[in-house]
Amino acid sequence: MNEGKLLRFLISFLIVLQVLGFVFRVSLLHNFSKPVLFIVIILHYLKSSKKIKLLNLIVLCLFFLAELIHFLIEDITIKQIMIIRIIGYLMLFYFLYYNHKSFKYNQRDVFTLVLGSSLYTVIFFITYLVIREPMGDLSLIGFLHLLLLYVLLIVGAMHYINIRSEKSLWFFLAMLNFSFSDFILLIDQFYLQSNELKVIRLICEALALVFLVNYMITKYKYLKSEEFEGF
Repeated sequence: MNEGKLLRFLISFLIVLQVLGFVFRVSLLHNFSKPVLFIVIILHYLKSSKKIKLLNLIVLCLFFLAELIHFLIEDITIKQIMIIRIIGYLMLFYFLYYNHKSFKYNQRDVFTLVLGSSLYTVIFFITYLVIREPMGDLSLIGFLHLLLLYVLLIVGAMHYINIRSEKSLWFFLAMLNFSFSDFILLIDQFYLQSNELKVIRLICEALALVFLVNYMITKYKYLKSEEFEGF
């Protein structure tokens, strides 16, 4: 087993440990696996990337910091966590700009985008309307937080349907899991606290970072062709 496969195995193993530690209330297991998991994810990037970019490290460390302080500091406010994550999402817009190609869609592509974006738009507004009143003074920050995720996911989907490259797929999957993670974070914080939602968020947050690293280390290849249009 090479080092890359070993790191991927460790990441999977630590995600399982983290969930088991939370579900069975084994604080030692949970407290150990969570920070180690994020360290191994960053090591995976450092080991797998042929060219380490400072921006990539800063983005990963921002999301790592948001989770770590949420985990270690009991009196940290949700506002501070949201601000850190908003900064991280603003930086991800650089990747959208970097990946941009001229959009060429067929009718099935348009139908897929309209259907998917309509469904996500409904989820976006329902979630915001549910948590807006409980958020109080944080409602504006909460709206910005959800709006950034909305735009990143929709445009990420547009890029993937347009390009259908492995790299664009990893970015879309990363944003999909970040969206699940942060929607759950806000719902759990302001509307309905649920251990089941917390478990889902533990998995989604880890997968989002893994997919983001995969995006960072994957070479760009344009795969869409007439043969696969509308697939």
